[in-house]
Amino acid sequence: MAHEHHAHNLQLSKMLIVCSVINLLYVVIEAGVGMAVSSAGLVSDAGHNLSDVATLLISLVAVNIAASKPKAAKGLTIANAVLLIAAVALIAVEGISKLISPEPVQGAIVSLTAGIGIIINGVTAYLLMREQDRDINIKASFLHMLSDTLVSVGVLVSGLVIAKTGLYIIDPVVSLVIAAIILVPALRLFVQAVKN
Repeated sequence: MAHEHHAHNLQLSKMLIVCSVINLLYVVIEAGVGMAVSSAGLVSDAGHNLSDVATLLISLVAVNIAASKPKAAKGLTIANAVLLIAAVALIAVEGISKLISPEPVQGAIVSLTAGIGIIINGVTAYLLMREQDRDINIKASFLHMLSDTLVSVGVLVSGLVIAKTGLYIIDPVVSLVIAAIILVPALRLFVQAVKN
């Protein structure tokens, strides 16, 4: 039984490392494109993606110390929840900033970049979904990746609308709507982490 548990943790660790590397590469690309085309949606999404990478790494550590150091693992779970809430706050701040001072955005480029994000985030969320019921940290990572997939969908839609209509205000509005949607599961996760 112990051998099976160790083998499962090893497999889980490898999956978390692969997910972390893929998402980190996307963060760099998305942040660069977002700054180049002045997209609040892309820059916000990149920031949220960076918090996802941190969450994946926290989950990696937690999975490997849960049996021997349960208090430390609980602390990491709480940190995961706090990171998700912080990411929501950053998305909201960036969205409000761009709402006050809207900037021109190249909708087609934004949509293309967000489309790549949907694939990366969606695949990562799918991999984590199968394991989320076994560990609360994996659940936290899954929620991060699921929310980021939703963010990418929102950014893609806003990019298409901007490309067709030129309404740049859509970009920060979408960011704020997504922040509000993510806040609810983030707060639930935090309460669950503290109670466990």
